Amino acid sequence: MDLPDEGALPAAPAWNPLAAELLGSGSVLLELWDRVLPEEQRAMLTESLGAGDERAARRVAAFLAGVSRLGEANPARMDSFGLGDHPSPALADARERWRTEAGRAGLPLPSAGDRPYRARPEHLTAAVLPRLTGCDCPEFTDGERCFDRAHQGLFDVALALNTVRGERLHRDEVAKAHRAALGAGWGAVRASLVGAVAEHVGLRTERLAGLTGAAEPDGLAGFHRLVARCNRLAAGGPAPDFARPSDPGERLRERARRRAGEAVGRLIQGAR
Repeated sequence: MDLPDEGALPAAPAWNPLAAELLGSGSVLLELWDRVLPEEQRAMLTESLGAGDERAARRVAAFLAGVSRLGEANPARMDSFGLGDHPSPALADARERWRTEAGRAGLPLPSAGDRPYRARPEHLTAAVLPRLTGCDCPEFTDGERCFDRAHQGLFDVALALNTVRGERLHRDEVAKAHRAALGAGWGAVRASLVGAVAEHVGLRTERLAGLTGAAEPDGLAGFHRLVARCNRLAAGGPAPDFARPSDPGERLRERARRRAGEAVGRLIQGAR
């Protein structure tokens, strides 16, 4: 299958502070695929994703790992930094500094006093991902349904990205979560994140519908475990050099590749 070479895609904005984590998960999947996953598992994933061949499946899987936490990009979730059951002056100061820098970078955080709708991030990911990866059907409004069979794979893979509980998400819950996606500017934020991950792994999002057209929902039942592993490895490690909201895209990509290589290297060393 003819896919573009890595690096041949146009640059995509990646200023969002969540971008570093999404790029990290995608990078870890690529490292695991190349250095850890046995041939049998790669073949099974290739068949389950419906990607046609292993080269394509590798990029599709890395893209999905990267965007699995896309639902974190919503007003309520992103504005929760520094809030919790154990507030402190230091945390309050960190929150204020983060909000200031994120605002300068363009993140449309809610105004003080706003109470944005809350939903589980995995439901929100499933609600918005098909629209951002090729489903432009007019009847598609909330991620619950689409009548174009050519887009079915987009929904199958989006519903399989539940790294919390593991089961396929219920479409009714996905539809209700769609309200949490609303908010001025947040559609552009998520489109930016999807574009950044796609560029990073060398995948054109307009091809995802074709690459997942033969996806097997039953075969994807265990995919969430691999994705969750990528998220954990991307977030772990000693003394992480956290990305800043205003970091340029190339700095985020280089950081993601380096940290993924280190994380998978530690995993391999620990297994010996």
